[in-house]
Amino acid sequence: MVGSGSDGQGGTSFSYIYSQTPCLERDAIAIGGERFPSGVTLRLMAGGVDRAIAPGFAASADAAVSFDGLRILFSGKQKPADPWQIWEVALSGGAPRRVTAFPEDAITPFYISNERIVYARRTASGFQLETSSIAGKDADRLTYSPGDHLASAVLRDGRVLFDAPHAEAGPGRDVFTVYVDGSGVEAYRCDHGRDRHSATELSSGDIVFESRGRLARFTSAHAVQIDLPSVEGKFAGRIAELAPGNWIVSYRPGPRATFGIYQWRAGQAAPEKLFAEKALEAIEPVVVRPHEMPKRHPSALGNREGANLLCLNVYTSRMRIPAGAVASVRVWALNDAGAAIALGEAPVEQDGSFFVRAPSERAIRFEVLDHGHKTIAAEKGWFWARRGEQRVCVGCHAGPERAPENAVPATLLRSTEPANLLTPFDRVTRGGK
Repeated sequence: MVGSGSDGQGGTSFSYIYSQTPCLERDAIAIGGERFPSGVTLRLMAGGVDRAIAPGFAASADAAVSFDGLRILFSGKQKPADPWQIWEVALSGGAPRRVTAFPEDAITPFYISNERIVYARRTASGFQLETSSIAGKDADRLTYSPGDHLASAVLRDGRVLFDAPHAEAGPGRDVFTVYVDGSGVEAYRCDHGRDRHSATELSSGDIVFESRGRLARFTSAHAVQIDLPSVEGKFAGRIAELAPGNWIVSYRPGPRATFGIYQWRAGQAAPEKLFAEKALEAIEPVVVRPHEMPKRHPSALGNREGANLLCLNVYTSRMRIPAGAVASVRVWALNDAGAAIALGEAPVEQDGSFFVRAPSERAIRFEVLDHGHKTIAAEKGWFWARRGEQRVCVGCHAGPERAPENAVPATLLRSTEPANLLTPFDRVTRGGK
């Protein structure tokens, strides 16, 4: 069935890409399985004509359109037994060009600035984000915590929006951002506990994502997620914005229906069908048109070993930590075998500040201790920092929306040299002395 629609700007028709599959296993990646066990095909709907983007491929998915609107990045397999790789093809057609050539899977690609791309590459610790040139050279890893990290969008400010596991969401995921040099990773909001994924940025700056078949958003006016009006049926994955309040979505009206491509305008009680088939699922809609290139992030990473991490006040927290209760902070890291090792402790000043140098390119976490060395609060998940990164946090799980007090932290008045926790890490994991 061929579909067309309106972009809300005088009835102009639009083109879009979608993925079509007989069987969708959306949570298979988490257990090392295949998202599309019966295959998947990227298709372009343009001018009332529907065609395959990579005919002859055993599988193709995860489309991203170039900034000039003329090229498409996608993940694909030429043969069923091949690993997923990143490919590029002209929108006008022709043979796809292979970008990556890894022995392991690479999926969910996006264009970023400076003629580079970002994608997720399978590792022993799960899918990890990487960037490379559009030619597939000069790869640089961005993420280092355990679990699958899947890119879902590139924000206009240059950060990569991605899904990853979060300990407070149980088996679920949450929405995170990271700069394209791997620095500055953080959860988009700290009201964890719900499975959130497949996020994208609207022209308003709001972030819209899926949560258990419903749509919700983050907006700058609120520190928590805002649920969008509920409709009968379920949504699947990312939306695509045609115009403010006018979206293309993957949706099914009931449990026996398949997912199709629908148009949902603000105020509508239910989405309007553009395309749906009884035996095939249609997901991942992407509007085909030129769009703004994101800002280029000027990296400040250096060659100094490790990363300097400054906490301004552990008492600035969503958790209730009694004033004066914290005496020290303990830092943990994952070694090459994936085991947690304690690197040591550093003092926490009366104002709640501490300053440490921790291993970079390594999953780490903090826990704060009382004067009897008992744990008061501990991070449940892991984060990382890049080599030479200078990272400052407001408090102990305070949330990215919290602003710091205008005061010099006592830990820097005592010393501008951080407590060095690199040596214990080297000794335990690398045989250093």
